[in-house]
Amino acid sequence: MDAEDSKPVAEESVRGRLLVAAIALFNRKGYAPTTVREIVDAAGVTKPALYYYFGSKEGIYLAILQESLAYFEGELQVAMETEGSLRERLQRLAAKVYSLFRDHSEVVRLVHAVYYGPPQGAPAFNVHRLHELLVEAIKRLVERGIASGELRAGSVEDTTLALLGATNVCMELELAHPEMQVGETGLRRVLDVVFDGASPVVSRIGE
Repeated sequence: MDAEDSKPVAEESVRGRLLVAAIALFNRKGYAPTTVREIVDAAGVTKPALYYYFGSKEGIYLAILQESLAYFEGELQVAMETEGSLRERLQRLAAKVYSLFRDHSEVVRLVHAVYYGPPQGAPAFNVHRLHELLVEAIKRLVERGIASGELRAGSVEDTTLALLGATNVCMELELAHPEMQVGETGLRRVLDVVFDGASPVVSRIGE
């Protein structure tokens, strides 16, 4: 599967239209109340098309989540391989995650519904893996930064949590409070505060 094929809900094909329709309906109505008939009607196709590509409503639901997870993992790997200082790489990683979150907000809403909402009879899927992948990526870069002296020695877990928390808050504003969104530029400013600290630099006597 090439990069374009793995991109979630990007194609204007029958399969792509089915995915777009299913995501919109699952978000608006929930998994259980949504019917195959509603999905195919919204996509402008027939039931056999959905059965051909996905087998069932359960199949299209799992395809949305599985393909989104695979795409996210691939994009994280690309972001991890960029050049520059550890600070620059961490900021680019956060910016990439932010842009993915913004550009695929409908999938994000579905993931949130799966993770925080009632099961509604939906097939089991480990959506927590998305969070785990991001934590692992940030943690690896933090470990490298501390080992190289580019980041202050200290708890890898605490530094990872601080960076993750700043990124998550900016993404949640984009999703839940768009009027307060900070954008990638704002995200960079917030991360600068995490890197530099909020307290003023006070020289010690004798230095």
